[in-house]
Amino acid sequence: MRPRTWTTGRCRLYCLRPQVPVVWFGPVRTEGQQAELYACEDCVQTLNALVREALRQRDRAPAR
Repeated sequence: MRPRTWTTGRCRLYCLRPQVPVVWFGPVRTEGQQAELYACEDCVQTLNALVREALRQRDRAPAR
């Protein structure tokens, strides 16, 4: 895993706050378009929590 490089800019994940420390999160594709996604620490942590919860739910689901 490469180290995070922080810069100042607009969070484009959830909060949309301008001029906060953000990190490049990756390219995002939607409806045939692509853009660079930068996110602040709070939004990165929110996304991490959502992913962990989704994995827990998946692991608890009954086998088919």
